[in-house]
Amino acid sequence: MIRRSVLLLLFSLSFALQGWSQARLRLYPDDNLVWRDMIAHVADGVVRMGNSWSGEILYTVNADNMWDETRVFRGYSTSSLDIAFTVRDEGKLYLGDSSFTDAILYTFKDGQIFVGDSTFPLDVAYTLREESRKFAGRADAPIWGVYKEDSRSWSDRVAVLEGAVDPGALFALLSAAGFL
Repeated sequence: MIRRSVLLLLFSLSFALQGWSQARLRLYPDDNLVWRDMIAHVADGVVRMGNSWSGEILYTVNADNMWDETRVFRGYSTSSLDIAFTVRDEGKLYLGDSSFTDAILYTFKDGQIFVGDSTFPLDVAYTLREESRKFAGRADAPIWGVYKEDSRSWSDRVAVLEGAVDPGALFALLSAAGFL
């Protein structure tokens, strides 16, 4: 009985550790992915500027799976007084904790970020495109190019993301970097 509970504990811990490793998202200025050039990163729900684990904390991302929403708090906080944004309704970024449609700032759908509540092609602010790695490295983390509007030109790429894209972490990271 004890052996089975220990195995279950180790099994659940391994899934938790896999979730933590997937929660990392890094923002670089180009596809060279040079550590010292990192603009900002999300690790374990904390958005920091630069590449250091002790960098300035701009946001804390907290997913509430019960309500199917993600809250983005200012600084290192989870207080309801510090809510900057809320991501709900399948990728819509609301200002604060509002639920009104006029508070929708951006919508993330099908790899594109739209302005407001629209999914109209003229309202595309950024497009994410999966790219191949330029140099050998951690092949488990996908690379995403962030392009202006609906462009496919490399000269319109504004940044490169490394890691699994989650709408809450994506919005927090791009906002911290000044893109949103």
